[in-house]
Amino acid sequence: MLQITRQTEYAIRGLMELVGRTESSPVRLKELAEACQVSEAFLAKIFQSLTQKNIIKSHRGVKGGFSLGKDPSEITLFEIVDICEGGIALNHCMRKIDPCNRSGDCAMSKVWQKAQNALEIALGETTLSDLV
Repeated sequence: MLQITRQTEYAIRGLMELVGRTESSPVRLKELAEACQVSEAFLAKIFQSLTQKNIIKSHRGVKGGFSLGKDPSEITLFEIVDICEGGIALNHCMRKIDPCNRSGDCAMSKVWQKAQNALEIALGETTLSDLV
């Protein structure tokens, strides 16, 4: 079975929760974790990666929390998946690092590449704004 990890799923949930908030002040991690039904520790780890890539901003202090680092219309699902999963590779021959050494001679390689391209396009065309 091919599926994305919970990390990516929860990243998208957390980001959608941020997009749906109307207040301009940062949202506390505890509040986001409860709304997303995920542990604070796991969401903190996910949000750390998203903060490093400027998808979200971390605000320290008593009134701290998280806010979006970009407009939701500029954040694609592909970008989120790429950050959380380290890229997309439908199988070994599509990996960027240590790919299959037969991919140039294999007829299936072209099929996998076509499928992967379609997935990347679909995720790249879908933004957080589209989902909310």
